[in-house]
Amino acid sequence: MPQAQTVQIPKRLPMVAAPENRDETTAKDARIINSYIERAPDGQQYWWYRRPGLLTNLTQSGDGYGSYNWKGDIYEVFGTTLYKNGTSLGTVDGTAGVYQFTSCLGSTPRLVLGNGVKGYTYDGTTLAQITDSNFPTTFVKGWAFLDGTVYVMDSGAHIYGSDLNDPTTWNALNVLIAQIEPDAGVALTKQLVYVVALKQWTTEIFYDAGNATGSPLGTVQGAKVNWGCLSADGVQSIDDIIFWPATNRASAAAVFKLENLKATRVSTKPIERLLDNADYSNVRSWAFKHDGHRLYGLTLVNTNLTLVYDLDEDRWAQWTDVNGNYWPIASMTYTNALAHYAQHMTNGKRYAVESTVYTDDGAIFSAEIYTPLMDFGIDRKKYVNFLHLEGDKVPGSTIQVRVSDDDYQTWTNWRSFNMNQRRPTLTNLGTFYRRAWHFRHQSNTWMRARAGDWQVDLGTL
Repeated sequence: MPQAQTVQIPKRLPMVAAPENRDETTAKDARIINSYIERAPDGQQYWWYRRPGLLTNLTQSGDGYGSYNWKGDIYEVFGTTLYKNGTSLGTVDGTAGVYQFTSCLGSTPRLVLGNGVKGYTYDGTTLAQITDSNFPTTFVKGWAFLDGTVYVMDSGAHIYGSDLNDPTTWNALNVLIAQIEPDAGVALTKQLVYVVALKQWTTEIFYDAGNATGSPLGTVQGAKVNWGCLSADGVQSIDDIIFWPATNRASAAAVFKLENLKATRVSTKPIERLLDNADYSNVRSWAFKHDGHRLYGLTLVNTNLTLVYDLDEDRWAQWTDVNGNYWPIASMTYTNALAHYAQHMTNGKRYAVESTVYTDDGAIFSAEIYTPLMDFGIDRKKYVNFLHLEGDKVPGSTIQVRVSDDDYQTWTNWRSFNMNQRRPTLTNLGTFYRRAWHFRHQSNTWMRARAGDWQVDLGTL
């Protein structure tokens, strides 16, 4: 007589998910929305947190085209105007999207900004276009300041250098070409004491070789990366780690980071399924720190998608606006008081990014988790008698749940946990063979949840 089979059923439903989309859409499978995950101190469990909200701080006119903290002041481009702490400094070009910024020192410190069509400097008094005849007429986005020289690159991968601490003057001899491979220039940036040229399908690294004539730069031998850049507007740096949407000669798409000159892929296979079929003609990106998390956000506007990478947890999420579309933030900057500002793409607003604000500009957004399909490795019917949700007790906070037993095609009606109760619990949650759970927090309150304790019993085949 055969012995009865013993099956171990999990006693906890973890509140954690990673993107597991099976194709190029986010319509099915596990994902986390408007949230981030944090590993608990025990190293075994995870906390689910609602992302910070946006509180209006300033209103201007025009699309948001970049922001930057220089010497403690906030500089922003809205439409065709550069502002300093909300006050207009003058007119700039508004035809090529987001500006990128740097600065230089010297007897006259200057802010430097450009959008690939025109470059400008601001010396604390005067905003002026860079008109030196040796400055490239068109250039790719991004600057690199190294040892007193400001560098910029054109699409032919020529890297031009300014005079020492003077980005208004450019020497015709201070030019070199990033030419290990014959691909076009896409973006220029800097890491540590190196100039980084992101090209069409490769990346080249340069250092200050101190050459007496021509460009001071020299190639860092052996530092070539066989991945290039899909969009200069996707390049960000946080703690001197560069992130960018990458591609190579095989036309693959990924997200890479460059840390201490070492390139590493950070995108997962599901994320790359989303990236492979995306539209890169209109890209925005940002990076900022929030409650101990370093976050890189990549928005593909025409694909209607914002992907967020948490460097410290090595996890991806999707962030949206209140209607489920991409998160419409053009750039991030900070104040000297360690507060962060987010610039909206289209409505002319600057927002304070706040942990204690649970809305975007007054509208409540949803924080959500879709779990993977669960069958616990056995093809038998399961009964869920109760589910107790463990999370912070907050008056007015509700977490809703619904389930799908047919591969994300249809969903049950929502049921709600009152998170101010001592033990928020639901009973009689039905039977299933394979089930996905969808949790949603849509209250104007704080939210942190960790796990669900439940009773799952096995039935017949």
